[in-house]
Amino acid sequence: MEEELEVDPQQLAMEQVIGVLTPLRQHRQASAERAQRKAQQALLDMQAHLQETREALSQERVNQRERRQVLSEANLCKTMSLNDLDRWHEKENRMLDRLAYIRQDVEQQRLGIDDQQQRLEQARAAAKASLRAVEKLACLAEALNEQG
Repeated sequence: MEEELEVDPQQLAMEQVIGVLTPLRQHRQASAERAQRKAQQALLDMQAHLQETREALSQERVNQRERRQVLSEANLCKTMSLNDLDRWHEKENRMLDRLAYIRQDVEQQRLGIDDQQQRLEQARAAAKASLRAVEKLACLAEALNEQG
C-alpha cells in the first residue's frame, strides 16, 4: 500500500514540464493560426485587387478602341498637317503606354499572389505543426494521468 501512495518523481517532473509547455505551445498555436488567417486575408485582398485591375485593363481597351474610332471618323478624308499627325501619333503612343503599364501591373500583381500563396502554405504548415505539438502534449498528459 505504501508503494501506491508514493509519488513517482519522474512522473511528477513530467507533469510539471507538461504544465509549463502546454500554455507556451497553445500560445504558439494561436499565434500560428492568426498568422494563417492574416496570410489568407492578404491573399484574398490581393486577388480582389488583381480582378479590379484586370477589369480596368479591359475597360481601358474598350475606351481606347472608341477614342481611335472617333479620331478616325473625325479625320477621315481630311488632309492633315504634319503637326496634327504628330499629335495624333503622340495620343496613340500614350494610349499604348497606358495599356502596357496596366498589363505590367497585372503581371506584378499575379507574381505577388504567387508569393502570397507560398506564404499562406507555409503559415498553414506552421499552424498544423503547432496544433500537433499541443495535441501531443495533451496525449502525453492523458497517458501520465492513466498511469497515475
